[in-house]
Amino acid sequence: MKRSEINAAIENAMAAFARHDVRLPEWGYWPAERWKTAGPEMSRVTRNALGWACTDFGQGDFRNIGITMFDVRNGTREFPDEGTPYGEKIYCLNPGQRLPFHFHYNKKEDIISYHGGTLMIQLYNSRPDQSMDEESDGVVYCDGVRHTFRAGQIFEIPRGGSLTIVPGLFHRFWAKETDGVLVGGEISTISVPKTDNHFGGNARRFVPIDEDEPPRWLLNVDYPKLHEVA
Repeated sequence: MKRSEINAAIENAMAAFARHDVRLPEWGYWPAERWKTAGPEMSRVTRNALGWACTDFGQGDFRNIGITMFDVRNGTREFPDEGTPYGEKIYCLNPGQRLPFHFHYNKKEDIISYHGGTLMIQLYNSRPDQSMDEESDGVVYCDGVRHTFRAGQIFEIPRGGSLTIVPGLFHRFWAKETDGVLVGGEISTISVPKTDNHFGGNARRFVPIDEDEPPRWLLNVDYPKLHEVA
């Protein structure tokens, strides 16, 4: 992804959050330059990779395939006494923008609809060989209510609603094309995106960044490079 694309995506997300009075921690608004003076009091934030994330999943089409997120809370398995034993994200999706199909090996999560657009979620079971099962039905919970689903069924999640994703359940979600910018959230067990995601096709969570302009805000993947921020 181009850094200019990331800068614009974070600006768009900030505007969407502000429209619905969704507030971030104070450091969530820090410009990149401010991070140069961050001290050891921020070590939990940087170690647990809190803050902004933005990806096109390696597809080169962020307008249609991508997401902008802010990790509000998370822990790490390596440092169980730091952070929290759970994760929380706030995300922003433009109309029609979606994630590729994927499942998690260990993470269980509630995907939540908060404000603006309409959250759509599509589901498939996975097979033991980690391929997508396009035939079998399954069971899923929406706000604690049990539902059976057909392979490939799409759920429209009402505002304030959620759907629970369990390990091994292929899913993708998006903002309905005919509605507005979606602000949603995720509550989960500890999120370990480097090792816990299994994508279909050639999609991937972490992508190289083309530094075509300076960062206006830092992504959580930028923290190891703090000394390079100009």
